Amino acid sequence: MSVLRLVHVLILLSSFLISVSLGRSQDADRLVLELEASFQRDIVEAWYPKVVDREYGGFLTTLDEKWRVSGNQNKFIVTQSRHVWVLARLSIFLDDPEFTRMAIEGARFLNDAMWDPEFGGYYELVDRTGAEVLDRRKSAYGMSFAIYALSNLYEASGEDEVLAQAKRAFNWMETFSWDSEFGAYVNSLEKNGDWALSSIDGIDTKYVGLKDYNSSIHMLECLTSLYRVWPDERVRERLDAMRNIVRDRFVQDKGYLHFYFTRDWQKLSLNGRDKEEVIANFYTDHVSWGHDVETAFLLLEASHALEGEIDPRTLGVAKSLVDHALETGWDDDVGSLFYGGYYFDEGGPCAVIRPEKEWWVAAEGMNAFLLMAGLFPEEEKYQKAFDRQWSYIKRALIDPENGGWRGYGLDGLSPQIDTPKAHVWKASYHDARSYMNCLEMLRGEFPLLQH
Repeated sequence: MSVLRLVHVLILLSSFLISVSLGRSQDADRLVLELEASFQRDIVEAWYPKVVDREYGGFLTTLDEKWRVSGNQNKFIVTQSRHVWVLARLSIFLDDPEFTRMAIEGARFLNDAMWDPEFGGYYELVDRTGAEVLDRRKSAYGMSFAIYALSNLYEASGEDEVLAQAKRAFNWMETFSWDSEFGAYVNSLEKNGDWALSSIDGIDTKYVGLKDYNSSIHMLECLTSLYRVWPDERVRERLDAMRNIVRDRFVQDKGYLHFYFTRDWQKLSLNGRDKEEVIANFYTDHVSWGHDVETAFLLLEASHALEGEIDPRTLGVAKSLVDHALETGWDDDVGSLFYGGYYFDEGGPCAVIRPEKEWWVAAEGMNAFLLMAGLFPEEEKYQKAFDRQWSYIKRALIDPENGGWRGYGLDGLSPQIDTPKAHVWKASYHDARSYMNCLEMLRGEFPLLQH
């Protein structure tokens, strides 16, 4: 048995013994101890400073199952920004300036190597050194995470230059991405900020000015953070607009997000196509339960930032997103949310077409279920879902041998292969946020649950 695995077993055993000695009424205390131990082992110690690129700055991209540097180390704006965000939040959550220092170093790479000095905006992709730009295009999705990272780093560090960089990125988005006629941010942009001509798999027509929920929910997320540290009236206007657009445009009546719309809000869908064609073009049109429950949280967070409380309309829509996910995408046999589904018949059931369990979906589920349990304590389903979700994560996602979370759950439905602990789409963002939020909820410190 490895030392890491032995420590894992001893921590879980000690937390169990403490709970027994205090009596079963102390289940919440036991859970806090368990989450704290896993957070320290599977986020803090597993990731940092392991992923810090001490040679070229920024963060390493790909580490294998045993956290060995492997494969492509090109640096993507989203991955780099997510690490800056996590480190900024860790510095606040753990009151440790060493994480602030690492975050500032990461932000330096963002601004020195990834900001376009000619046209502005952050490049999508550079090589490991930052000297070669591999993709000069810009996206609302990538820009959103940069703004998210910098605004949280300013909260952690108080450095005016960091806030200035966040403002610069926001102003660039105002100039190039915001659609002043129809609302929302256009995701796909050329290197000079012009709206890009985009095609969607399975739909032949090319579009300019497409709107999608994935970039939109993360613009909502970054505006919430930016408004918290820079209560500018224009930021407030955009935050309010994006809260309403995500809530009233992207969320459908059944309680799930629709993926793509044209610039003037015509729905793009594969509805009516053969089942095989829909499955083949999954990323064009599907129900994503992970994004749905994540959006529930982001809507509530935005509403709280705007109003100082959660408005009833947003609360109702957020609840519908979580309820629909539990009703249509929850695995009753082993727990956790499936990856994706589809309504082949609008009046029929939502079919599960991607049954695997990805780490980020489980993390967002854990966060959303516990939040809903706090907002609706009379509905036991949310606490039960949280308990089963955490049990699934411990059993099927956390790697007791090497630390950290696997990419897929070991449940017979997901790919049973070694997957990298870190890659271009897998940083520590989803799971770190879920741990920190859930611990604050259980300690009675979470702002959205303060009355």
